[in-house]
Amino acid sequence: MRKISSYNLNSINNKVTKKLPKLHYNEAMKIHNTLLFILLASSIYGEDISLFSPEKQSYYEQQQNQIEAGYEKLRYDWISPLNLKASNVYEKSSTGTHDTRQNISVGIAQDVFRSGGITYAIGYADAKKEADTIGMQKEIAGIHQELITAVLTYKKNALILEQSEIKLKNSKIEIFLKRKQYEAGDIDITLLNNALMNQSSELKNNTALRFSLSQQRLEAAKLSDRSIDTINLPTFALIQKDEFLLEGWNIRYADSLSQTTAQQYGQTKSSYLPKLTFIADAGVQRYDSREFADYHGNFYDMGLQLTMPLTYNASASIQEVQSTYLKQQAQTADIKRQMNAQYDQLVTHIESYQHVIAITKENLKFYNELINATKAAVDAGYKAGYDLQTLQNTRSIEELEIKINEINIQIELSTLHFMMRHSQKEPL
Repeated sequence: MRKISSYNLNSINNKVTKKLPKLHYNEAMKIHNTLLFILLASSIYGEDISLFSPEKQSYYEQQQNQIEAGYEKLRYDWISPLNLKASNVYEKSSTGTHDTRQNISVGIAQDVFRSGGITYAIGYADAKKEADTIGMQKEIAGIHQELITAVLTYKKNALILEQSEIKLKNSKIEIFLKRKQYEAGDIDITLLNNALMNQSSELKNNTALRFSLSQQRLEAAKLSDRSIDTINLPTFALIQKDEFLLEGWNIRYADSLSQTTAQQYGQTKSSYLPKLTFIADAGVQRYDSREFADYHGNFYDMGLQLTMPLTYNASASIQEVQSTYLKQQAQTADIKRQMNAQYDQLVTHIESYQHVIAITKENLKFYNELINATKAAVDAGYKAGYDLQTLQNTRSIEELEIKINEINIQIELSTLHFMMRHSQKEPL
């Protein structure tokens, strides 16, 4: 397994909060380190809904109640109800006899053997509850991922916006120098025009970044009442592939659906096999007759009933459910293959960002040497201060590039994190 470093965002958070550009909704945006909210481990694991808006919390609480109620209904659906009956009948026959019958009874017709159908019915209820629960947890984890990605992207774009501000400073220096050179006749208008166009392009980029920051705020507001500035994140680390493939939400959900269809197949198959039913009826009867003896008293009857359905389309019905089961198994295998490829793709992205960081660090060494040499020349009067300022600004841009790619790595790692189930005891 290729080792991939994990990056701490605390230093990045501090830099972002100290140096956000001044103009954003015409106010100063300062993201401070005093946390109004600390993201709990249970929330990061994707099973807790306390980060969500009250409306979303209520929605998932009711969905959980619905799952529990549906489970109870299915698990005991095979138990027949007790049927309470009452009647009051007056009869007059063609022979002129008259009688009155009053009857109160309770009866049941309970299956005691369905060729395994009862076991399959209970198994189906258990499997469906598992599938529904995993589906809901998968959905909750997906919303957490959207929220955390919005926070990370917000922090990244804040750094890119800071880069843009520094690039604009360099653009102003370049335009100033090009204008002096043009006025002195040392260059033609093309070079000055190019400098002006570069500044215009960066100003448009700066505006787009400010708009993007506002969009990330709105995306986070759709999911949570927490301010995006107050959500502090842990450092996400690389998850091993075997654990990812074992605990991935998509795989677990597909497996649970396979189990559900397997139990459903057993239920369908058993419904066309012999069934044994216990039948019982007991009650109180009052019989009044003008011609015959009256009867007032209890009665009961009980017995067993064996049935064997003979249905023309039994084979087709069983084959249909079996095909559904086999199709779900094939889909589960395909999802495992997709997640295996997705893991490799994310790891490749991370390695690419690490490579950019390594190159940038080498560039910083070169810039430091240039800055030291230029500073000495400026102090000696051989170089203009603009050269030193331009180099220092470029070095700041490169330093921010490292932090931006560190956040890119965290976005990839957080994606892996929320694509799988985690133990609550697992450290972050």
